[in-house]
Amino acid sequence: MASYDLFACHYDTVTGDSAAETAFVDRLIKHANRNALTLLEVACGTGSIIAPLAGQYQVSGLDIAPGMLALARHKLPEGTPLYEDDMTRFRLKEKFDAIICIYHGVNHLLDFSAWENFFDCIDRHLNEGGVFVFDICTVGNLQMMAHLPKEVQQFGDNYLVTRVRTDDEVIFDWHIEVFELQRSGRYSLLTEVISTVSFPLGQIRDALCERFTDVRIIDSAGNAVTEDTGNRTWFVCTKRGSAVRI
Repeated sequence: MASYDLFACHYDTVTGDSAAETAFVDRLIKHANRNALTLLEVACGTGSIIAPLAGQYQVSGLDIAPGMLALARHKLPEGTPLYEDDMTRFRLKEKFDAIICIYHGVNHLLDFSAWENFFDCIDRHLNEGGVFVFDICTVGNLQMMAHLPKEVQQFGDNYLVTRVRTDDEVIFDWHIEVFELQRSGRYSLLTEVISTVSFPLGQIRDALCERFTDVRIIDSAGNAVTEDTGNRTWFVCTKRGSAVRI
């Protein structure tokens, strides 16, 4: 599983402002469980999503990359729980009213059994009535990106080059190069290949329905999605049982 530690210091600059995603996630949580108080973000990265939510929820974060968690710690209130663990097999001592996984974290799991293990972990760690929100790159979205030319992005004096390629239309490899300006005036090169996969929306929905209720599939505007349109897609699910707070 990709850790992104090599690019941790550049991650926030490259991904940009997360305010829109944060506000959208907050609305989804409140719509599903207006009494939610505790929030865990899985694959939290540098904490760009949970940091602005720390004033509304008791937040926690989990990620496999220690370098990303180190950056998150500087953004979050002192004492915020941060866990270095695998998203497919973590076991924490607490449960949460809401669990989120943003920026396509689940796409880094390369077989569907790993996705199901992840869903099981979420189920174990949600309070009754708790909400689970995550987004994915759809199969169509990955196929579209694989046919695009490489993308070059300048940030400060540095450059990011990204290409998505596939040999089998199953695993999609993100070839990432960062040209980092040094004091000497020369550039150093950081490279990594990050593999991702996706699955049909129906297959994902069926696996979620085995574990959760009120499974909704929506786009970034909040509209219902019924087929793989190739766009970013969100899932909102509820833990079976009645909410613990009224």
